[in-house]
Amino acid sequence: MTTRDRTWLRSFLDLGARKERDAVPEDDILRQEDTVLRALAMLDERPGVVLADEVGMGKTYEALGLMAAVRERDPNARITILTPGPDLNRKWESELHRFGEGERPIHRGFVGQFGVASHLGQFLHAAHTHPIVVAPITLFSSGKGAHTESYLLSLYFHWKSLHGSTVNALLRRYHDGDRDVLDLEDHRFLGYASLAELEPHLKRAFTAPKRAQAVTLDSLYEEHGLDGFSNDRAVKAALRHARFQLVRRLIPKQELLVVDEAHKLKNAHTVRANAVATIFDKHFERAAFLTATPFQLHVGELRQVFNLFARARTAPPDLATEIDTLFAHIADYQDAYRAFETAWRRCDPAIAGEIRALYAADPRLEGPFDDPTHQSIAQQIRRLRRIKNEHIEPLFRSWMIRSLRESKRSYRKHHRHARLADGPGVLPFLLYERFIAELYRQGQSTHKVAVEINMASSFGAARTGALLSGDDTTRFTGDLADYQHLLRSMLDDLDEHHEAHPKTNFVVDDALTAAEQGDKTLVFCARVATLSRLARDLKAAWHTRVIDRWLHALPGTPRDDVFTKLQPNLRDRFQDPSDALYLALREPYCQTLLYLETWPLDFIPEITERANTALAQVRTTPTAASTRDYQIAKRCIEQATAFVYAARHPDADPQDEALRRLTHPDYLTLGLDLTKDDLERDRIGDYTPRWTIPPDLTAQIVRPVRGLWMYLRGALEAAFTSHDDGTDPWTERVALVERLARYLTYQDALLLPDLLTSAVEAGLPTTPIPSRPLLDHLPTFWSTPAGRSTVDQLNRFLRYYTHRDPRERAEILDVLLAEPRFVSQTRDGESRERHRRAFNTPLYPMILIANEVMQEGLDLHRSCARIVHHDLAWNPAQLEQRVGRIDRIGSLTAHRRKRDDQASLEVLYPLVSRTVDERMYRVVKTREKWLEFLLGAPPDLEAYDFEEVPAPHLPEGLAEELRVGLGPVDP
Repeated sequence: MTTRDRTWLRSFLDLGARKERDAVPEDDILRQEDTVLRALAMLDERPGVVLADEVGMGKTYEALGLMAAVRERDPNARITILTPGPDLNRKWESELHRFGEGERPIHRGFVGQFGVASHLGQFLHAAHTHPIVVAPITLFSSGKGAHTESYLLSLYFHWKSLHGSTVNALLRRYHDGDRDVLDLEDHRFLGYASLAELEPHLKRAFTAPKRAQAVTLDSLYEEHGLDGFSNDRAVKAALRHARFQLVRRLIPKQELLVVDEAHKLKNAHTVRANAVATIFDKHFERAAFLTATPFQLHVGELRQVFNLFARARTAPPDLATEIDTLFAHIADYQDAYRAFETAWRRCDPAIAGEIRALYAADPRLEGPFDDPTHQSIAQQIRRLRRIKNEHIEPLFRSWMIRSLRESKRSYRKHHRHARLADGPGVLPFLLYERFIAELYRQGQSTHKVAVEINMASSFGAARTGALLSGDDTTRFTGDLADYQHLLRSMLDDLDEHHEAHPKTNFVVDDALTAAEQGDKTLVFCARVATLSRLARDLKAAWHTRVIDRWLHALPGTPRDDVFTKLQPNLRDRFQDPSDALYLALREPYCQTLLYLETWPLDFIPEITERANTALAQVRTTPTAASTRDYQIAKRCIEQATAFVYAARHPDADPQDEALRRLTHPDYLTLGLDLTKDDLERDRIGDYTPRWTIPPDLTAQIVRPVRGLWMYLRGALEAAFTSHDDGTDPWTERVALVERLARYLTYQDALLLPDLLTSAVEAGLPTTPIPSRPLLDHLPTFWSTPAGRSTVDQLNRFLRYYTHRDPRERAEILDVLLAEPRFVSQTRDGESRERHRRAFNTPLYPMILIANEVMQEGLDLHRSCARIVHHDLAWNPAQLEQRVGRIDRIGSLTAHRRKRDDQASLEVLYPLVSRTVDERMYRVVKTREKWLEFLLGAPPDLEAYDFEEVPAPHLPEGLAEELRVGLGPVDP
């Protein structure tokens, strides 16, 4: 028998293949390998395993590794991957492709072996044509349309041998009689299976064992006759049962069922959970469920996971008893911990100190103790230890693997910002309370919590909520109608002034301040009106701050002129070849491609003469011929320099592509890409330039000053030597530099006002703004804090760009850099992927306002280390999923901590004081405590302390002793 160890695993699986590209530490690779090996061992003994690593630690890779190992052991093994929906379906498809990519693939065995389904018909087809199928759980809601229902009804009539008037009578009673009898020979079930294929399974589709208590078409007919089909709801349930039973019998048996985000199936009564339970019942050998949050609101939600494991063919008959035992011990453990926590919080500091000393001397705390308090707490600690060691940890470890990001408890900095409404913002909260009180007095339903949550989110959310809009606007009379009208009017007015709302005001100021310091912010917001309000306020407030930067540099400028005259004019000058500022943001090829350093300065006359000879050969437009054109001049000088260098260095490599392109005849009119393009505004015509190139301009262009692209030279070279995907790196390089030149002068960018501020401080005149002095000042600017920040940002961008695939790079060039936005929001009509790719770059957008669609299955961690829970949730798992978008392997936080171990990930909770916000915060944190503690984190009284007097410190080492070890390696 093959020994399943790390050497065996690495013979077919290379989880470290992409560690450089994705910045995955070696320790994480080893942990993921250990997880795969432990999961295999557990599946030898159990019908299922829960891969429950904390968010962002690579559960998808672990599951794919497990799948590779299963198929290595049995090449004929069939595997189904169920995802929560289409977005994660695409993610799994992408990851399966990525596993086989490159010269060093992670695993070759998935190439051509998987199919992807979006509806039930596709699922049936893929299950027979591919050993691996990826399908969203949402597809089980498909196949319920009129055609499928007509087909299933016709199938039932065929099986039951019902004809004529009976069939017509049954059809008239269901769904207003709009279903038809279909010719079963001409149609296929879900477009896939023929009548002959279905015949053996019809009895199971239309009947059920009595113990199953399922509603079936035959039970409706036999028990209620024709009237049984008058109950649309019951008939739909029976049709659903038939659909699922037929699908179950048509798909091959599965060796492994992988369920991603398995907590989505926590409610056994949903159609999706019922579909999975029915279709895969005794139809799979083993299962792997992926979830960072096996339970969310309460630990009882875990039971549904184990219920699904019981559907495996390998499930033992006594599994239900074993699970009941586990839950009994969990309840006992929770009771024991609550009692200990209550007693410990009540401890006098002196008594707590004495117990800490006793524990340090004898961690077993076996006594005897003279003090009754010492005795009581020692008994509680011994009880906790016993339950944990004898029951909780062994039972959990037999089902679950959960690795923790241990350091997150130190580097995640949680900030609770409670704000009281003040000024005009107080009035709607007070009026709302009077409105609710009057509703109570009159016995009306109030939607109190929902309205209060909306009010605490934003005035716009309160205004669009159920109590102040929609049907409720017409059901009030008298004082209630007056209160409602007044409150609506007040909210309409205040919604135009975001500073009146304490929370939106805080979030706007906080995110903008972070942006000015170069930090991105991810804001999660559940309410549509608030999301829109925040987006508008952030954009407007950022415009104001940018204008203030301009006015700081150029005081006395009319405020309205900044974005209408001043900024557009200066921006255009940086892009206008007739202005010397054009040279400011163009790449100096003599230094970035030829690396000539100071060499050309000794040959200025010769280079200038040759450049003017080249200039005489140029044919351009009338404008460029009559006025000095710095683009043409730059090209002539660079080509002349390349020719002079090649002539004086016979050992120069004639195959050097940069030298070849710079000396190519078309370089003068087409540039480095040797292609006419709109980005560079190549001007080809019939006119010869009537101006000449002076020596000082030659020196300006060839000198080795520390300009922007000199600082970025290494990153640029890396970006365009690492691509081997068929794209032309020279065309792409030119496009990237031109896009970045425009991006830096974008209206909402800070480069131009910061440059002018630096120029003013250096004593340069600014009325008007001179081109050559400002151009000469640029090398000094790049060494200022603002300049260094820009250089650092672009360096990070180029490193990010280097590792994108061709499709992503094209989108960055053609969309993200072409249309930069300071703020992005998920209601912009763009896909999750577009938002993800934009936000992951180090460039704009600096703020992403996201709703629940961005909450799972996305990585947003490349350039962001700040998150704001603008709208709280009752569910701690939702908050953890949100933070998990930016706290992942290879995150910005992880990179920063390599340089500074004090770097942190900021998690902000803005709350409106004296509202439901504070109650929600307390409830969700209390729930989070149990999620953390029962699943492996040490107890932390301080993190969940809501009392004015903090709890005493626990005895040193006790928290670690009580934690439940669920990692892949035995504790």
